Amino acid sequence: MADDNEAEEAQEEEEYNPLDDPEYLTKEYFGEEDGGEGEPRTQADIGEEHGVTASTVSHYMKKHGIKTRANVVSDERLEDEEWLRAHYLGEDDADEGGEGEEMTMQEIADEIGCSDGTVMRRLHEFDIPVRRSSVGESAEDEEEDEAEDEEDGEE
Repeated sequence: MADDNEAEEAQEEEEYNPLDDPEYLTKEYFGEEDGGEGEPRTQADIGEEHGVTASTVSHYMKKHGIKTRANVVSDERLEDEEWLRAHYLGEDDADEGGEGEEMTMQEIADEIGCSDGTVMRRLHEFDIPVRRSSVGESAEDEEEDEAEDEEDGEE
């Protein structure tokens, strides 16, 4: 009989899945903001701790109706088309006839405190043209760009 009780206890322990616990998931994901301890964590970080993917964590969050930070606007600048346009396209001095410095999606994300993917989604929502990333350009593309720069410098 002791073996039966031990087997039942082991089965109960195996059945508990913290990802299926909305209170645990909310506290881990939002951190101190929602009664948890420490900093907010990403879905990928929580998933890594439990041996699953970020997609699996996302599944459980949706199952329990837990909104993600991407769906909760934490900075009003993300909702401000003019601010995003001005900083991303460098139009911040447009009123004075000049051009401001263009910021990258990552620079905006760092300033606001979100991911670059969130910034990109907002740019698309506002139909702000997204610049081509220089990451992943081939050597041939870089050589063409350098040649164009040299031609421009000679004129």
